[in-house]
Amino acid sequence: MQHLKYLLSLFFPLSVVGFLYTGPHSILTALIWTLPLWTLIVFDWLSPNITPNKSKSQGPSWFYDSLLYILSFLQFLIISLLLIDASQLQWNSLSDQLTSVINLIVMRILVGTSSGSSAIIVAHELIHRPTKIQRILGQLLLYTVCYDHFRVSHLRGHHLRVATPEDMTTARIGESFKAYWKRVISGHFKYAWNSEIIRLRLQNTPKYHYKMLENSVLQGVFIEIIILSLITIYFGWAAVIIFIYQALSAVRLLETINYYQHWGLQQGKSVNSLAWVNQSQVTEYALIGLSNHIEHHKNAKTPFYQTAYSDSGPIMPYGYFVSNLWVKLNNESYRRDCSERLKNILPSE
Repeated sequence: MQHLKYLLSLFFPLSVVGFLYTGPHSILTALIWTLPLWTLIVFDWLSPNITPNKSKSQGPSWFYDSLLYILSFLQFLIISLLLIDASQLQWNSLSDQLTSVINLIVMRILVGTSSGSSAIIVAHELIHRPTKIQRILGQLLLYTVCYDHFRVSHLRGHHLRVATPEDMTTARIGESFKAYWKRVISGHFKYAWNSEIIRLRLQNTPKYHYKMLENSVLQGVFIEIIILSLITIYFGWAAVIIFIYQALSAVRLLETINYYQHWGLQQGKSVNSLAWVNQSQVTEYALIGLSNHIEHHKNAKTPFYQTAYSDSGPIMPYGYFVSNLWVKLNNESYRRDCSERLKNILPSE
């Protein structure tokens, strides 16, 4: 029955559905709806450690795949409810405006976190799957956060160069999150674009060559522009603003995870340390095995429920939910602590 613990991954998306389905809210009620997020962070902080078992106890594969499909459905439902709620906000009086702004802020916090910690993580799992229908579903999820090009940069870049100086996603030793964010937010797109140019053999052809229409990054941009246009037409300016805002929040959360998963491990491959080791059971089950990141990089095609835990790397002091706050609220403290932990892992220069 160990596999049933993965049902924890439904807790937060379902709470976001509850918030949106019953909204818009008064100011106090909207703020109360943030409690499930704080609860998850506290439980992650207090979480028992993962039992260091190298093998993975398996439940039925249909259970895990069904969980991915349910989480995907919840993401599409959440985005739909988000747009409906945003279109119903009132802006007539000063009181209405204040209430609407608070609702939008809470929408950004809850939907952005759900999109980043649930939808993108599910998409990450699906784009690694062998079946085309699952990869397409992963791509559709990435459209909900306007980050379709992540498929290309992640599969062709990060997985081939992880834990080396050539990997853009591996944060440098001493690199702040602010500097990392500025570097990767444009770097992922540039890498994906150039990768498609090379794939299509368009390096020495005119910029507007007809084969450019086969560029999957360009196709993704077109689709995302169409999505934003349709949202503006059918749901209004408030809806398109909060859709973009939740997408930015989700992508920032994803890149925060990338930041602390590989921080300072440019020499990782040479010392067999591909990622930081997470020990939180709450992180393991709430994020469908994403934290078993070391073994994921050793065999990316293995589904999350068969990816074993590995302790061949530096140990993270907290789970992912707590680390997200630590990285953003006190990055200097985070970098100082990680530097100390790396001294016993990486060879001195």
